[in-house]
Amino acid sequence: MNARTFPRLKMGRAVAALLLLAVLSTAALVHLVWYHAATQNIEAVVASLDAQSTAAVRNELASNLALVSSSAEIVRSVFFQGAIRPDDEVKREFLFLSLLREQPAITWIGFGFPDGRFFGAHALPDGKIEMVEIGQAPPGKSRPLRRDLYRPIPGDIFFENRLKAESVYVPEGSPWYRLGRTSAEPAWSFVNILPNGFEPAIVVSKKVEVFGHFEGVVMVAVSLHRLSAILGGLKIPEGSKAFVLARDDAVLATSEPTDGLVAAHLKDFAASDALAAAVALATGRDEADRSRMQVASKSLGPIFVSSGKLPFEDWRLVTAIPRATFAGDIDANTERLIFIIGGIAVLAAVTAVLFARILFSRPLSRLAEQLHMIERFELDAVHHRPALLTELDEFSSALKRMSSGLSAFARFMPVEVVRPLVDGGVQPRPGGELRELTVLFADLPGFTELTEELGAGVEPSLTRFLTLSIAAIHAEGGTVDKFIGDAVMAIWNAPGDEPDHALRACRAASAIRDAMHAMAPIAPKHDAIRVRIGINTGVALVGNIGSTERLSYTAIGDAVNLASRLVGVAKDKGVEIALSDETFRRTHGLLDARLLGCVRIRGKMTPVRVHTIDPVVPAD
Repeated sequence: MNARTFPRLKMGRAVAALLLLAVLSTAALVHLVWYHAATQNIEAVVASLDAQSTAAVRNELASNLALVSSSAEIVRSVFFQGAIRPDDEVKREFLFLSLLREQPAITWIGFGFPDGRFFGAHALPDGKIEMVEIGQAPPGKSRPLRRDLYRPIPGDIFFENRLKAESVYVPEGSPWYRLGRTSAEPAWSFVNILPNGFEPAIVVSKKVEVFGHFEGVVMVAVSLHRLSAILGGLKIPEGSKAFVLARDDAVLATSEPTDGLVAAHLKDFAASDALAAAVALATGRDEADRSRMQVASKSLGPIFVSSGKLPFEDWRLVTAIPRATFAGDIDANTERLIFIIGGIAVLAAVTAVLFARILFSRPLSRLAEQLHMIERFELDAVHHRPALLTELDEFSSALKRMSSGLSAFARFMPVEVVRPLVDGGVQPRPGGELRELTVLFADLPGFTELTEELGAGVEPSLTRFLTLSIAAIHAEGGTVDKFIGDAVMAIWNAPGDEPDHALRACRAASAIRDAMHAMAPIAPKHDAIRVRIGINTGVALVGNIGSTERLSYTAIGDAVNLASRLVGVAKDKGVEIALSDETFRRTHGLLDARLLGCVRIRGKMTPVRVHTIDPVVPAD
């Protein structure tokens, strides 16, 4: 019986088929992973841009309303100080006109007297200004009204006309007057009726008292139309909308009024207004002072609705920004990339079949070697390896740049801390261990005075001090923990074991002091004492301290605190180096130190024996 035969394939074709399948499947998998990551990144970018836009609008609006409040405070202060009496008609008009012309957002600046009189300056829609004065009248009678109309001219105003009539407006019955009179703080209110009739506005009012005597109430008003104009003039992304809402979603202003009209409530907007509908839906879901959510819209797609409380009463600023405002072009390009990547994948597959060994295998092996060097933090051994393919050549260049960047990063994070984590495959996470350490703190004495005296010129001296301190610490096997202003903190016996850590720290301290005295003093007043150093040995918690997002390799505990406070002891004792008795004891008689005595230190129940290391005086 003949053996069953199977179809045979040539190795070349089999390899070609396998390479083609591998490249195409890899390209498909990479694309799926990339597309998922790109989508998440786009959402994060869009969310960030939306948050920035909303914050900018909120800050600008709050700034405008704060200027309105400050105008009321100016009038109150002028009256309170007696610079102008409320009854001084000429000076009063000049003050109100000046403030009204200076602040375009303001519609009214007025003053209500206790006897029912009212005087105010009113900015008209056509740019003119009118001065309105309402006098007293017997009960049940209309009050005399005087209106002086002015037309602004360059640098001044021109009187046009005076009208006299009657008015039924009573300041005492208005919410702004009642709230302002009873409140010790600026009172914000929403009113529909002002001296000229129906004019919805927000009003800030303040009580004016002179030597305990109630003189009246100052009011500054911004009409809702003017508030909407302010919103429309802010930096709101195109196609977006901003709303100022009062309680129960009453609309005070919107950045895009419909035909110049502002709806009184969110539900009053037309059904075709997708942005208003999204805001109504979002505010109905969340009553928090500050919130942000995404609302789906059939016509505009996802809409980001952000709500934040304004620092005025219980008003809120709500912005509605379609996602497409930020990501429309990105989404379109992402869809195009699907076809582009597909074409590139096919081309890459064919190229891989033909030139895999020549163009890929050898360069990739070299690149893998470079990556392993980076993984082991052998950064000086990483070099640019030219390749025929631009991508691989750029990859090699990128690895070289990465090694350079990591070298720069190593200046911020001790390599001796990072390398064991990488070699052992240990994930950096919060945690630590109790370990015996020697801790050193060194700083420049009188640095605050130096900063005041030298200004920016103190920076070279600070850099010189930190540079020589780091060199001395590293020379003795220490680890620079952190910089604290003009001070440097270093530890010994972590992360590696150093049996003579106390002696090493003391030698480093002496080296820092000697190096500072070997140079010219920073300033004449800082000649004798050029550095202050505190050293202590003890058990501390050392490791990765922080949160899951950000860690710092450091040491904390009583031993660290004592080392820091010994810097102050050095200052009090007039020496440059102060070390604890525990540190001196751990040097095992190999250190020539002088006892300063027992010192009481904040946070310690018993006094601490403190020593110092005197400088070596050269023989004559």
